[in-house]
Amino acid sequence: MELSKWKFRAYYLSAVGIANIGGWIYLLAINLMIFDTTGSAFAVAVLYMIKPFAFMLMGFWSGSVIDRVSTKHLMIVLDVVRASLILFIPFLDSIWGIYAVVMIIQMAGAMFGPASFTYMTLLLPEDERKQFNAMLSFVHSGAFILGPALAGILFMLGSLEMALFVNTGTFLLSAGLIYLLPRQNRIDSSESTNFTWGTIVQDWHLVWKFSKIAFPFVVVYMVFQVVMLLTAALDSTEVAFAKEVLHLTDAAYGSLVSVAGIGFLVGAIYTNLLVKFMSAKHLMCSGTILVSTGYVIYSFSMNYLMASSGFFILCFALALANTGFTTYIQENIPIDMMGRISSLYGMVIHSLQLLAVLIFGIAAHSFSVQAVVIGGSLFMLIISLFLIVSVNRLALP
Repeated sequence: MELSKWKFRAYYLSAVGIANIGGWIYLLAINLMIFDTTGSAFAVAVLYMIKPFAFMLMGFWSGSVIDRVSTKHLMIVLDVVRASLILFIPFLDSIWGIYAVVMIIQMAGAMFGPASFTYMTLLLPEDERKQFNAMLSFVHSGAFILGPALAGILFMLGSLEMALFVNTGTFLLSAGLIYLLPRQNRIDSSESTNFTWGTIVQDWHLVWKFSKIAFPFVVVYMVFQVVMLLTAALDSTEVAFAKEVLHLTDAAYGSLVSVAGIGFLVGAIYTNLLVKFMSAKHLMCSGTILVSTGYVIYSFSMNYLMASSGFFILCFALALANTGFTTYIQENIPIDMMGRISSLYGMVIHSLQLLAVLIFGIAAHSFSVQAVVIGGSLFMLIISLFLIVSVNRLALP
């Protein structure tokens, strides 16, 4: 039984790691493809606007599906859909066609995230989640290193298009590993699997009722997510910052992201050592303040060395922050409503993220890219300090 338990966890972690490696290849290839085609920082920023818009379209109803179906089979279908769509991108001549396909890929990803999170929570006993989440951060860190490194090799040996074909293979391999996992049934089998508008509205009322009862938790959840959406908004200027401020080549840009991955790896190792001694909320708060500090250093950089130092610090801290936050919400969200709550909350956060990315994109197009990044990172630092105050004043567990 013990061997079987670790075998299934190894399958899950491997699937996540492989999918994340592919995700990094996809992210860098699509960013460079759009920037090389248009030469516009705003055109790249549009890519980052697509993801939150996709979450807005999916968030209000996808959780109702996730909480009522086999999350294992849902994840397999979504991986295959994403793999199939990525195959089309290299053959598209229109930037609007690329945006349309990316939109559908992101819509599938918007459902995959909550489904994967719900499945993982169902799979793990409560007392093992924090340690497993630390291991998951370690897997993410490995992908953070290998993904950009592999992307850089593919860019040098082949082309951006070839990198996307490799990405298709990673999603299919991830789907195959998920197929080997045990099926996790729905928690409440009495819930109807007929999806109507009335069912969705009823689910909204359930989430609203939970939110009123657990208001202190909701405050912390939203404040942490605001910090994360600011990281996404700042990431939308990353290529332009690397090209226009630091004057990096494509290969140097890939190596910069790899340095950040090393920070993530070291942070994940450190997190695995700390989880036995620190609570989820302390991991979350300490990680968040360090993430903001790393972004501040990065925003003021004028050369590769300083930028890589900032990347190292912020990614080191992301492992702490994400492990703490993931465990914290697993401790506070009812597992039978996890899909609905995480999807609807995600819809709110990604609506704000869409606005933030739009503002950052317009600002980067109209003003100095570095000035925009500096302003965003300082604002992130302020929000991180507010998170610490909120956790302490609300006396959260």
